[in-house]
Amino acid sequence: MSLDLYEETMALLSALDAASVEHALAGGVALAVHGAPRATTDVDLLVRPEALEVALQVAAARGFTLRALPMRFSDGLEIQRVTKVAGDESLTLDLLLVNSNLDPVWTGRVRLATEAGGIWVVSREGLIQMKAWAGREQDLADIKRLQDLDR
Repeated sequence: MSLDLYEETMALLSALDAASVEHALAGGVALAVHGAPRATTDVDLLVRPEALEVALQVAAARGFTLRALPMRFSDGLEIQRVTKVAGDESLTLDLLLVNSNLDPVWTGRVRLATEAGGIWVVSREGLIQMKAWAGREQDLADIKRLQDLDR
């Protein structure tokens, strides 16, 4: 069995929709959705704290069963990481809990049409804001790639 990032992501988003779990795609996959693809090895999703347990159940049903301890960062960001393992491959899902810092990004999320159906994704502006907060070299490069699309 081979883990295909696109197929796994779309199946997970569809399962979350079917379970009425509000979410928004973020990170490297959202970057691709907004027209600036780059290699990534994980899926980042925003979810409200009250939806976390149901989101984890939906993810577990899709094979994301290896659960890490919750991560809390000094800026208030909380992440619950779960991983799907298939043979010698793995795919990580990071569930970013919406807090007061992420609330503006959450409220600005958009529903976009794809060949596989509609998906919820953070807006381009929200993605830039999240990447500016993170401030890592890769995030700053991602911001530049998104801004270059405006040329």
